[in-house]
Amino acid sequence: MKKNASLSAFGFFTLTAAMLMSADEYPAFAQSGLMATLLLVVAGIFWFLPVALASAQMATMPGWSDGGVYTWVKGTLGQRAGFVAVFFQWLQITVNFITMIYFIIGVMAYALNLPALNTNPWLKLAAFLTIYWVMTVIQLKGINDTDRLVKWTFILGIILPALILLVFSGVYVATGHPLQFATTLSANSFTSGHPLTLIVPYILAFTGIEASASYVNNLKRPQRNYPIIMLTLVAFAIIIDSFGGLSVAAVVPLKDLSLNQGVIQAINSMVAIILGPTFAPLVKVIGLLMAIGMLGEISSWIVGPVKSLLVTAEDEILPTTFNKVNKHQVPVHLVLLQGIIVSIIAFVLTVVIGGNNGAFAMAMALTVMLYLVTYLLLFAGFIVLNVTGKSRQAAFKLPGGRVVCLIIGAIGFITSALVFGSTFFPTANAQLTALTYTLVMGGFFLLILGITLWLYSRRRTAKTQRSWHIRHLKHDEVPRFTQIQGRGEHTIDPLDQ
Repeated sequence: MKKNASLSAFGFFTLTAAMLMSADEYPAFAQSGLMATLLLVVAGIFWFLPVALASAQMATMPGWSDGGVYTWVKGTLGQRAGFVAVFFQWLQITVNFITMIYFIIGVMAYALNLPALNTNPWLKLAAFLTIYWVMTVIQLKGINDTDRLVKWTFILGIILPALILLVFSGVYVATGHPLQFATTLSANSFTSGHPLTLIVPYILAFTGIEASASYVNNLKRPQRNYPIIMLTLVAFAIIIDSFGGLSVAAVVPLKDLSLNQGVIQAINSMVAIILGPTFAPLVKVIGLLMAIGMLGEISSWIVGPVKSLLVTAEDEILPTTFNKVNKHQVPVHLVLLQGIIVSIIAFVLTVVIGGNNGAFAMAMALTVMLYLVTYLLLFAGFIVLNVTGKSRQAAFKLPGGRVVCLIIGAIGFITSALVFGSTFFPTANAQLTALTYTLVMGGFFLLILGITLWLYSRRRTAKTQRSWHIRHLKHDEVPRFTQIQGRGEHTIDPLDQ
């Protein structure tokens, strides 16, 4: 491990703490009632911790600390697998934008009393495309390093509304108001849809931790501190997400729950019951703050993950047109390609599927499906690394040696495979028949996999001249107020620097 480590345990925790505040997922958790806590525990123990431990070992292999998932998988399973892993890691962002912007549209429609904005598919699509492309144009101008702005939108638009929700729910329960969910686990059983589909949003809540693993190299006393930090993170996530989901479930009946409006629905009900109708305007203010908070998140998500995909440029995999960056060091053509993909998926989910709870749940399933391809390859690489014995070179070593590593790798791989398979089954919200849903999801996956492998087959052998180089972010450059999935791990520097 590097001797000049400069990250304390608390400093490392702040690199990952933003993932604890995911209020947009609370309505999805609310669907499960008390089962939400159990599902969070299962996702935390059988998936998140294996990802965190495997990533830490791979990130501390000699020469692997700066490349992220691409380098780790490439070093164990080969270049093609590495490209598939990082391509799917980036591509899941394009679908994740759907849920994020649906959330913005939902709270704006509720706060401004414009229900058609959320219920009319064409109007909703127009709002979606306006939000996404305005933010994209802003980011093309290089305004993607405004961490101070993102900090305040995160605090005022994500943390503050989440705290208001949690405080109000505490008052609501303490004053004896009725709960809208069953208070026994037996009454919260798996009653509809494929049982495994219920865990999809919980896996999504824990994604992205691999992006922080590279900074284990800078962590003080990593053998002791890293496992403690990860266990603490899991515990906090379980507590906060459980309270968040149950806060929504407490006041919004399941039959009335909107997956993109659930949080503002809950706050509206609590304000009306606890404070009275006089404070109704407060709901509008909170709703607008929530929309602003998510807009701040999107401002980082648009460019950050795209830059991490450019790691593959060093191996001449992406077509040369995607190597182009503008004067603000933004990869223009990749960002535009991302926008086209987002727009097409938004059209299908909003107009064809209907833009309702079923579309929201399908977007979550698509996001998890794509991201789990990356994690399946990560765990496969981790297992290979330990089977071959090369893991002995890693600076971060798990207690118990190779046997423990293989058990962790197997648990992570099996869990990922099971959840990946579950994404092809319809949820209780699905508006499509089971067969149609499976065909749509399967067709989408095969199309994306085919495009990915086709791109790799067209890689070049000659070196391309570029005016920039890709660099891994230092730990003190990481935008801590952006959720891990969207902030990216790399930046672009001109070659003359």
